[in-house]
Amino acid sequence: MTQSGPLLVNEGKLHCATCHQPDGQGLPAAMFPPLAEAKWVNGNEYRLIKLTLHGLLGPIEVKGKKYPGQVPMTAFKQLPDEEIAAVLTYVRNTFGNKAPMVTPAKVKEVREATKSQAGFIAPADLLKQHPHK
Repeated sequence: MTQSGPLLVNEGKLHCATCHQPDGQGLPAAMFPPLAEAKWVNGNEYRLIKLTLHGLLGPIEVKGKKYPGQVPMTAFKQLPDEEIAAVLTYVRNTFGNKAPMVTPAKVKEVREATKSQAGFIAPADLLKQHPHK
């Protein structure tokens, strides 16, 4: 049985909402950054796909606030390309965000290009590859 768009997005919201909250504002007291109106979400889609596939560990700055990044963001590479694309498109167009959609083909491309990535990605490494503009 396959799942369709709205179901995938609803499941994806559950993945993200645990730490980033249903309103996308994060949990600053617990050191989980916001998704709302963040360059990490609205910026380079390759960076966002990479961190979603492989997870994130290390210090990060979001909207001018520094987070120590001691609790890693979960890697979601076990999810199918279609689900990751649907969830990232949802996040990029909700919570005050406005960014182009992410396609399953783009997720597949990034997955293939980063298949040798072992473990979490550091935010600093992602910014070297894909700086904020």
